Amino acid sequence: MHLHERFLSRKPGGRRAQLGYTDLSACDLAGCDLSEAELTAVRLRRANLAAATLRGAQLSLADLRQADLEGADLTRADLRGSCFRGAEMNRSVLAHTDLREVTVVLHDARQAQIVRSFREPFGEDGEGEATPLPQGSSCNLRADFTDAVMRGSTLEGADARRANFTGSILEGVNFAGARLSGATFHSAVLTGANLHGADLEGADVSDAILDPEALELFELQKAITSPPSAKSEPDLAAALKEHELWLDSQGQKGKRALLARLDLSDRQLARARLVMALLPGARLHRTNLARALLTMADLTSADLRQALLTEADLRGATLRRACFNAANLAGAKLGPLVDVGTHHIDFPTNGDRARFAGANLAGANLRRANLVGADFSGADLTGAQLQEAKLDACTFTGATLTNANLDGASLDRAKGLPRKR
Repeated sequence: MHLHERFLSRKPGGRRAQLGYTDLSACDLAGCDLSEAELTAVRLRRANLAAATLRGAQLSLADLRQADLEGADLTRADLRGSCFRGAEMNRSVLAHTDLREVTVVLHDARQAQIVRSFREPFGEDGEGEATPLPQGSSCNLRADFTDAVMRGSTLEGADARRANFTGSILEGVNFAGARLSGATFHSAVLTGANLHGADLEGADVSDAILDPEALELFELQKAITSPPSAKSEPDLAAALKEHELWLDSQGQKGKRALLARLDLSDRQLARARLVMALLPGARLHRTNLARALLTMADLTSADLRQALLTEADLRGATLRRACFNAANLAGAKLGPLVDVGTHHIDFPTNGDRARFAGANLAGANLRRANLVGADFSGADLTGAQLQEAKLDACTFTGATLTNANLDGASLDRAKGLPRKR
């Protein structure tokens, strides 16, 4: 680092840091100045790069999965084909960065390993054996921000064509003038984002959470959008009645409720019987679901911001990437549905990467729930039951955990937990 500092200062004897293809996983590089460093295909998984300076650095094909890049400055860095899955990037600066897709020609084993690792997620960490890739073949790799947390970050003027932002939290991100054609924003949260002057031609924002006024922007006219469909009150009542008949007859009569991608915002559905209902991508913004029965329901990527879910029954439900920001889930049941059927199977609730920022979960039961990567920033978890829950890589910054029970919970890489006194 000393020689690199001299290089940056243009002093005699200085030398650019040459760290390409090295493994720096879990290294603490917080606050370091690696501007203009050669870091091609560097492995920085789970590294601490908070407030680091990487201006103009060569970081193409870098592995930054689950790295901490909060407040980092990557202005004008070459990030082509790099992987930021699950990274913490709040308030990071990626202005005028190169995030284009890159073509990798497989000349040696190192390149084949990069392609396998980035493209084929074997297990939780994307590791494992795979069919060997033919030498000399080529593969395209997109910059990948899947499930990255990027609140308040700046991508002004960035070239992020075909970048993957699936599941990313992009609240308040500045995309002004960015090139985003062909980018993917499945299940991304884009509330408060600045899209003025951005090129979004062909970008897929069909199930992203956007401010209502954003949908009227000229910039989104050429994007792939799919506004949620509407259902009248009588039609919804009829669908719920058919669903209850389906439940009572064990599937012999009636019809299972298929409410995928429906706009049910502001509806009064308190005590609704929605056991096993299909609601992926549904918009339930501010909906009253107090004491509703949502056992085993599919709410994948649903928008439940500010919804009322007090004492609702969500046992065994699929909540993957669902957004409960500022929702009221006080006393809600999100524990496992146990001893089901003749085989006595348990069904834990799956809230993988769900968002609960600012939510009220006081007294909620989340025992044994899968909440890997969930965001509890500013949430109220007073008295919540979290025994044996999977809380790896969760964010608890600003959360209230008074009298919360975390016995037996897995908390590997969890952030923001109060220190024990």
